[in-house]
Amino acid sequence: MKLIYDLGVSLDKLKVKVVDPDTSEAALVGIRSFNKDPNFYTGYARNFISKSVKNNSEGDVRVGYIRQASSIIGSIQELLEGRQGLFGADAAKEAGVRVDKAQALIGKFLAECGIDSEKEKFDAYVSSHPY
Repeated sequence: MKLIYDLGVSLDKLKVKVVDPDTSEAALVGIRSFNKDPNFYTGYARNFISKSVKNNSEGDVRVGYIRQASSIIGSIQELLEGRQGLFGADAAKEAGVRVDKAQALIGKFLAECGIDSEKEKFDAYVSSHPY
């Protein structure tokens, strides 16, 4: 679970880079690395959920949150490379919106999983990234 939390926290740093057109290339380095294995966090979420859900953990709505967040994060690469029709400041603004959406989905996952051992830390994340 900590791995998914760390992903959400790391998106704060990514957002700083993507909203500034001058640092978007630095953001692309990390996003390209993320896109080498875009299903990593989804698989991790599925494995976590499968500990409490015996049937169809792949179809669990909470796994869907991480799948969707991963897809959103991955889509930022094409956006910043100009392959989605936006450039410069417009692309940077949209990238920031996408990071916010991904963070909200991660927050929703953390909130719905109800982990007690890291509750304070997770609750702080969820409250700062409302869904």
